[in-house]
Amino acid sequence: MTKPANVKKIIIRSPNWVGDVVMATPAFRCIRENFPHAEITIALKSYVRKLIEGAPWFNEVLILDLHPHPQHTGTGNRHLKGLYSISLIKQMRSKGYDLGFLFPNSFSSALMFWLAGVKRRIGYRRDARSWLLTDGVNRLSEKGRFLPTYMGDYYLRLCTAVGCEVRSKDLELFITEESQRRVAEIFENYHLNGHPLILLNPGAAYGSSKCWTAEGFARTAELISEQFHCNIAIVCAPNETKLALDIERAANIKLINLASQIISLDVLKALIKKCALLITVDSGPRHIAVAFKRPVVTLMGPNDPRYTDTPAETGQVIRAEVDCLACHFKVCPKDHRCMTQIKPERVARTGLELLK
Repeated sequence: MTKPANVKKIIIRSPNWVGDVVMATPAFRCIRENFPHAEITIALKSYVRKLIEGAPWFNEVLILDLHPHPQHTGTGNRHLKGLYSISLIKQMRSKGYDLGFLFPNSFSSALMFWLAGVKRRIGYRRDARSWLLTDGVNRLSEKGRFLPTYMGDYYLRLCTAVGCEVRSKDLELFITEESQRRVAEIFENYHLNGHPLILLNPGAAYGSSKCWTAEGFARTAELISEQFHCNIAIVCAPNETKLALDIERAANIKLINLASQIISLDVLKALIKKCALLITVDSGPRHIAVAFKRPVVTLMGPNDPRYTDTPAETGQVIRAEVDCLACHFKVCPKDHRCMTQIKPERVARTGLELLK
């Protein structure tokens, strides 16, 4: 297909999950490279905004949160959401976008672009939304079923579907001076300079099914520290402080618990960029490590690895051999065997191999 000509204004509807946003960065870059003179707006949720901070691909950021007044609760809040949605659509319509890329598969995202009068709307034909798209793209399939595809390639297919040339598939993130300064403060306050830093990331916004045990992380840290002189720190989201504390208490060595610090996504990026190794469940920080080419050990259970598997990753995915892998449940309906059967000895051994 020939690339659209005379495109002056583009809007990109970003994915919502942290890891997906990182895996979408090659597509963000591809759009900018193919439309160097266009005015490009990225529409996203506020909690991932700091993830793309410093990126040179966008002229404007449009925040899509439907909670303009968080202090309002109850039935009245539904009315506020409706008013805010209408306001957003009016704002988008006034821009007169020539081209729109829909990275989420939701019906609501396509409806918003349609109501906003985006002239050409590119997205996957899913969730009964084909009629809302001008350029619908079919998912890859195999034997009549959707074929799990690495998300970086999945997003790039939307670009190539309208004639864009892909120059690079590398994930790419940027570090601001402010986040570098904040990480320098953390290193100084916790005396982290002088020895390699290993980060443990135990939490996952997706759901509890992705999480490993506190005892598993604690024992892994002990085994690594026996053979490798390093600092080991726990990072997590603000709502995961109990999990971090459980790991700290379960360990027979001194762990640095950064749960009390305000580690926003821009600071987390800078922290991961400086680490020698990240040990994590299958969540957003894993993909940040890939973007910065940092070694990463990923503990995976309920998700299909084909969605996140890339040759650009320096590291290894560890999975237990159980009969219910890749169920995609957010909460395990059984005994969580896909994660609990992952042994700390295996994780530590893999991490040490990467460190050497």
